Order: sequence, then C-alpha cells, then structure tokens
Amino acid sequence: MMDLRLFKDFLASLSQVFPVNFDFRDVKGQVLFSGNKKVSLPVSRGLETVGGQVTRKESFQYLRIEDKYDLFGMPILDKGQVVGVLTACDTGFEHDVSGPKIYPAHHMEQLLTHLAGLIEDKLSSLDESEALAEELAQSFEDLNLYARIATQVKTLRFSPAKLDELNKDLLESMRVQMAFAFMPNRSEYNSLITTGEIDAKITESSAFIEALINAIPPDAPALVDNYFIVNNSSQTPGYQKMHREPFRFLGVRIQYGGKFYGWLGMVSFNLKEIFRQGEMHLLISVAQQVALVISNSDLYRDLESFVINVCKSLVYAIEAKDAYTRGHSERVNRCCMLMAEHLDLDAEQQNVLNWASILHDVGKIGTPESILNKPDKLTDAEYEIIKAHPLKGYNILLPLEQLADSLPGILYHHERYDGRGYPQGLQGEEIPLYARIIAVADTFDAISSKRAYRSAKPGKEALNIIKEAAGSQFDPGLVEIFETVFHTSLVEEEQQDNTPTSITLQA
Repeated sequence: MMDLRLFKDFLASLSQVFPVNFDFRDVKGQVLFSGNKKVSLPVSRGLETVGGQVTRKESFQYLRIEDKYDLFGMPILDKGQVVGVLTACDTGFEHDVSGPKIYPAHHMEQLLTHLAGLIEDKLSSLDESEALAEELAQSFEDLNLYARIATQVKTLRFSPAKLDELNKDLLESMRVQMAFAFMPNRSEYNSLITTGEIDAKITESSAFIEALINAIPPDAPALVDNYFIVNNSSQTPGYQKMHREPFRFLGVRIQYGGKFYGWLGMVSFNLKEIFRQGEMHLLISVAQQVALVISNSDLYRDLESFVINVCKSLVYAIEAKDAYTRGHSERVNRCCMLMAEHLDLDAEQQNVLNWASILHDVGKIGTPESILNKPDKLTDAEYEIIKAHPLKGYNILLPLEQLADSLPGILYHHERYDGRGYPQGLQGEEIPLYARIIAVADTFDAISSKRAYRSAKPGKEALNIIKEAAGSQFDPGLVEIFETVFHTSLVEEEQQDNTPTSITLQA
C-alpha cells in the first residue's frame, strides 16, 4: 500500500476553505494524518467509531453525536480491498450550535466519494507504475538469462552437460524447484536439476516427469503455441492425483522444422508464485534454440560421417594403386594411437592424430602406379614426384574444415629431426608433434613390410634401425616411446603366400 500522507497537504488545504476537518485512518484505526483543525475528545472518539463502521461495512457511514456534531466516513479501496478510511467532521457548529446545518449527509457523501475516487485513481496509477517497473526489471533479467543461455546453447557440438547448465539457470531465474529436459527418443540429452526441498517430495523423478508429459491433453489449445501450463494441479484434470500437494507445471515443446524432440519443463510446489507471461515466452524461445542446435548437431554428425567415408574411400583408392602397401595406413594409425596413449594425449589430440595418421599418404593418389610399384631404384625425377605427396595430400584435404588440425601432421610427416627432410626442412621440435609421431610409425611399417623393391625385415630388426636413427631422422624421445609400445603391444606376424608383414594388436 502507498504512503497516503501524500494527500495530507491537499486535504488540509480543503479544510482551510470549508468548515470540515479531514483525516485518514488505516484499517486498524490508526490515524495516518489529520487536518489542521483540532477537534474535541467526543468528536475524536466518534471518528474512531465511524472509521470502524466503514471498515466493517465497506461503505459510506454517517454519525451524529451530542446532537450537534456530524461525522462522516468513506472507504478507500485498492484492488477491491479496503485499505483505509477517509473521515470528516463538520466543524461549523463548534461555536454556533444554533446555526443551520452547512453540509447535509448526502452532500458530504458526494464530496467524500469524489475525494476517495481521486485517491483510488492515484493508488491504481502507482500500482500500475510499480507493476510496470517490476515487469521491466524482470524482462531485463529474462533478456540477460536468454543472452547467457543463447551463448551456451549455440554450438555445433551440443551436449547433455550444456542442458544441465541451462536448467540450472532456469531453476534459479524462474523461482522453481525442478527444471528438466525430457526427450523420449534422445535419452542422451535428458537432464534434471532439482532443489533439495523437492527431492523429499518426489522420490521417483523420472516417473513423475513422464506422468506430467503423458497427462498433457493432445487437444489442449495452448499446444498451438507449443506450451502447456498448470497453475494449480489440484484444480487441473489429469494432475489432481499426481501428488498429494498441489504444484504448478510449465512444459514447452522442443521442436524445430516440424521435428519434435521432447519437452523443457518447470515444476514448483510454491503456489504463491506464478509463471509469468514473459517467462513462458522466454522458455519457448530457449526450447526453440535447443531444438535448432540439436538439429544442427545431427547435421554436423552426418557431415562428419560423410567426411569419414570420403576419407576411407581415399585410403582405399591409394592402396588399390599399390598392392604392396595395402593395410599400411591402418597399421601406421594403430602404432600412432598406441604411442598417443603412452604420451597421455587427451581425447581431442588423439582425434587429430587419428586422422593425420590414417590419411598421411593420401597425396599418393596423384602418384603414377609405375612409380609406386617400380621394383628398381627410383630416378631423381621419380623421387621428386614421390616427395611431392605430403603437399598434395595437404592440398587435397585443405577444403575439409574438420581436418584442419590434422593437416600439419600430413604435410610434415617426412621432415627429419636433423632438418634434412622435406618439404620444408624443419628441424627438431619445429616439426609438429603429430608429424614426428607419424614419421616413426610410418618408417617402421615401411621397413617391416614387403615392398616391390625389397623384402620385409623382421620387427626387431626394424626396431633397431629406428633406434639407430634416433636424433638424426627421428625425435629420440618418441623413439623411446615407440620401443615401449613395440615390446608391450605389437607382435610381428609373418604372413604366408608372400603377403606383406603386418603389425597387429596383442589380445
């Protein structure tokens, strides 16, 4: 309720013009302000009586005391409730009892009705201003929340962890006790965040959430706008027996481009709060963003799968050109990934190395088969063609953004630790780590596999050759790692029928 003392000066000025004294009382009878004219004790007590009658009856009241004092009271309403009483007393007979009555009761009723109307209008306008200010403040919070959430959500690689973060923000901002994402056919994205107080009320959260969703009427009008709201479960068919305590529930569809994924939902047992219109629109916007990102994530995975299949086709095409190197890319890849484990590379680094190692020879697709399969020593010109394959591979894969981090491993896997390699003559740790790892695995497999120009060497002999080249051709630290991998994970298998020697994993 507003501070009604704002009207004191106005009513006091009226008392200067008319022989009437005004005062204002709250519903408990306490005088908040009184006019400038002093009244006798009997009048003061009479005004208390009138004020009490007005509060009880919620209407204009008139009282005459000692057959000479006229007292009047009018209720002040705010939102349909009595919030105070405007009282007045006719002071015209304080000194002249025999004189005529100045203000008959019906005239005073009209005057007080007009004054009460002015006060109530002011109260209403102030309430509206306060409500607007509160709505604007909440809208600002909603915009802040949406901006924060949008930043988290808009990513090609959406994850359940991001939905947990999203629901935590919604839980705090919307004053609820449960926030969830429920996707029947995409259970990896299901998310549930609750407060401790609701955990004591709902022991089977998953079953409760499914019951909430299943109880939504398929023909509910609100579903046209992709939401459903329950303000009080005890008064909503289908939800009345869901819990012994009444609760409120807001569910919003997660869908994009006609594809339905599931629901974002809010639950609270605090019925003193409500779901505001702005909050509902915010949740609808968030659900649309989530659906869009999930859709984009699906497209990204499809594209990634397509790229993988393209890359596999390139590898198969290369090995089809050179029967002696069939399986070489896979064997180099296995060795590299074993070394990655011993190097404690994280998942992202291992993924980069995985693609770099499997595609390291992709540039050979442009090398003539006559050179790849030549049984004699290559001429200088032919060797220069062979040396071009790292750069060719780099250029072939350059348009594929998903492989951008793997390209240095492909381009530089023939660089030497002593700087005498190609294509740029990088030295030591100038050579990217992935390229240095591939160089060791690539050379070992080349030595231990049968080629057109020579027979395969046993694995241990190939390992010794690698060790002798540590510090000159190879990173000595990585050679040590490879030796460990060789003794712990690799087994030399002598193939029959003149097929190339291969490296396999131990069981």
